Amino acid sequence: MGRLSPKTLKLALLRTGFNWFYQLSYYLGRPKKRQVTFATMRSATLTDNLKALHAEFLAAGETDVKVLCFHYDRTLQSKFGFLWASLKALWLLATSELFVIDDYFFPLYAVNKYDRNQVVQLWHAVGSLKKFGLSLPHADQSVIKPHTNYDWVFVNAASEQFAYVDAFDIDPDHVVVTGAPMVDQLMRQRPLTHVGPHRLLYSPTHRPGTDGTAKVLAYVQALVRASQNLTENWEIYISLHPYLHVPALDLPANVHVFQDANRVKRLMPTVDLFVTDYSSLSLSFSHYNRPILLYTPDYADYVKACGFYVDYFKYLGAPDFQSAPDLVNFINQDLTRLDLDYVQALHTKTFTHQDGHNAQRVFQFLMKLL
Repeated sequence: MGRLSPKTLKLALLRTGFNWFYQLSYYLGRPKKRQVTFATMRSATLTDNLKALHAEFLAAGETDVKVLCFHYDRTLQSKFGFLWASLKALWLLATSELFVIDDYFFPLYAVNKYDRNQVVQLWHAVGSLKKFGLSLPHADQSVIKPHTNYDWVFVNAASEQFAYVDAFDIDPDHVVVTGAPMVDQLMRQRPLTHVGPHRLLYSPTHRPGTDGTAKVLAYVQALVRASQNLTENWEIYISLHPYLHVPALDLPANVHVFQDANRVKRLMPTVDLFVTDYSSLSLSFSHYNRPILLYTPDYADYVKACGFYVDYFKYLGAPDFQSAPDLVNFINQDLTRLDLDYVQALHTKTFTHQDGHNAQRVFQFLMKLL
């Protein structure tokens, strides 16, 4: 038998240690009646779906609500913080009747979970464009299989149901179509005008590993360089994935790089142009009926490494560019003449629940489980 790699050994030790701690926590604490925990490791505060559903539970006042937020950014300090946050999360899991998450949640996958601790996945994205979870190649071959121990998953539209079944290896009857809670707030927003330069928001998709980080930063720098040839005044906002470790960048005064989902939400109603490669934020941005452009220099590689649930370019219908200079030339010459029918069609496909009661539907369903 060959020697274990350091990574395999580390994962095996974490699985044993986390499961032991969870079992002990369950024995000592037991699930508390009507205790509901909202937990995330992608943000220092509750955002999006978790924030919207948390407000419903607080307003009702019928449950004991706990919150655990930790932003894991892969720095050395964050890795130590992650271990402590994981132990707190496992205690809350063991002592809660409902444990609600919105993303990948590593400690959950390491334990042999009891049925009395029901886990709810409220995935942070609206829609299902690029593959994720167990749909990704080799995703189920880890020592700790990800995206396990989910009891319920809530999705935005019926057309997405198959993707979540595939990504989370869950019974289709436990993938419930309610509309995404965070869509309620989005439906109340309208496009806003602003004074000063035009605003461009660029949101590249996270790519795993050191090579993935280097790719993202290279595309960011290429766009920043090309943007200096814009013929009109633009403020450029670049939103990077919270898991990405971003070094110090030398940026022009009109370029702003950040990692803050709340800032994205505040910006989006004022943005004149959204640029992405494969981010599902394009679906949310379609609500504002403003131009969406695609900058996808690594499309062929991305298809091989990850893939999509849809025929990507056909589904979005947006103009696509392989280089930053070509993108900038289009903005200079053709943007004002762009027909936005494709944006309206994307909005219609995405938002099938626009009554403002998505969070309430999820809340009512979950209360029946308590």
